[in-house]
Amino acid sequence: MDTDNTHEKVSLTKRELDVLRLLAKGYTSTWIAEELGIGQSTVMDHRKKLHKKMKVNRVGELVFKATELHLI
Repeated sequence: MDTDNTHEKVSLTKRELDVLRLLAKGYTSTWIAEELGIGQSTVMDHRKKLHKKMKVNRVGELVFKATELHLI
């Protein structure tokens, strides 16, 4: 993971931010789906988009980078 550029801009939708914040709290995709009233496949789609936008592969990296970028 490249953490040198902590000032890059990442544009997230409201729902992506919702999912990101709940992932950062350690919740599962199943719990997130129930909490947000959306399907588990929709949560997984949001997760894939988050990973792609943030250029990371794992949840830990996602949370770390989101923290660096002051998204959470």
